[in-house]
Amino acid sequence: MRARLQLRDLKDCLFSLTFSPKVDSQARKVCPQKSASTYNLFAIGWHWLWLNLLLLLSGYGTSFWLVFGVGLIAIAYFGLLFWFVDKWRRRLPKPILPTVEETGWMLGSFSIFCLVSLTAIFNTSVQPFLTLACLATVILAFPMIILGRIYWQGRYHNLMNVSYFTEEGDMGQLRLMICRLPIIPRTPFFRDRYMSILWERRWNWLNYYDFSLNNLLKFGFNDLRLRDEYLPGLISTLVWYQWILGMFYLVFLFWTLSRTIPGLNLLIYLK
Repeated sequence: MRARLQLRDLKDCLFSLTFSPKVDSQARKVCPQKSASTYNLFAIGWHWLWLNLLLLLSGYGTSFWLVFGVGLIAIAYFGLLFWFVDKWRRRLPKPILPTVEETGWMLGSFSIFCLVSLTAIFNTSVQPFLTLACLATVILAFPMIILGRIYWQGRYHNLMNVSYFTEEGDMGQLRLMICRLPIIPRTPFFRDRYMSILWERRWNWLNYYDFSLNNLLKFGFNDLRLRDEYLPGLISTLVWYQWILGMFYLVFLFWTLSRTIPGLNLLIYLK
């Protein structure tokens, strides 16, 4: 409630500075700034936007399930996006397309993840549609521009019949990969350790969700990364974009957990 009241004050302050540069006595009670300078407008606007994001995506750090729903839908979306970019390459002269069975598994699993995410968001968010609009702006706008450029210009490079994604062949295990980058280093030693994921296996579609999980939460079942040879720059941009979002999401998640775990706030106040 305190954050919502602060958001209302910031909105009134931003409105008064934008449309009434000569701030009157009533506006000064809400907005203590004495001038409508560009710096003031930018600072207040940034504060208003950031507070909006915190309220819409986490209830200002008070709803773990809201953060969980936001993260799950982001993981599912980027997993579907990476699968589409990797498997749906061209129709002519020789098609490189996923099988009907794999497409069904991918779309079905994506629908289930979205259903769980939407249930969590609508049950916990005060303004679920605004939350979804905010989330769509973050995860849809830039990736859709990159995806459009990829298919507009086409792909003409070597290793067209090999996946862009590789996995470490040493062992499969549950891993925490906070410091891991999404692309393998350019050394022969690492190229020997990482092998391209197998396209023809029925369960191959799970690798894309695993890679998306690795990239967003830095946590997954296999060490999956992008290959370093003949990799289109636009695909690398997509992966790095999710990796950067993952860094913000981790901070977001830990901040929410620190405010929702019983007793933790009490310890902070005691200090």
